[in-house]
Amino acid sequence: MKHFINIILVISFFSLIAGCTGIPGADTPGYLSKEQVLKAEPEADYFELNNKIYVKETGWVEDVKLTKDEVVGEIEDGMASHLPLGTKIIAPKERRDILIADNRGVEVRYLLQIGE
Repeated sequence: MKHFINIILVISFFSLIAGCTGIPGADTPGYLSKEQVLKAEPEADYFELNNKIYVKETGWVEDVKLTKDEVVGEIEDGMASHLPLGTKIIAPKERRDILIADNRGVEVRYLLQIGE
């Protein structure tokens, strides 16, 4: 009986571990792929720049004081889910994990997607 309980505990433990890996990027350090981002949020507002995915964020990202520095890109066909073509992508001086999309004066902040 004791052996049976140990087997059940081991199976339960591995089931719990396997269940935790269903979150995209949870077990993968580094940058998340577009597929991982879309698996977690199929309607995500994102763009891809230099093989990195940035997703529109609200909350704390909006509260960070940023000074626009340089234009690092422009939205081209197939780069973004919601941003129009020609939108300028600007890097702030203070951080490189947040980029600012500037579409004719309307600014939206996007956060780099990194696995845990």
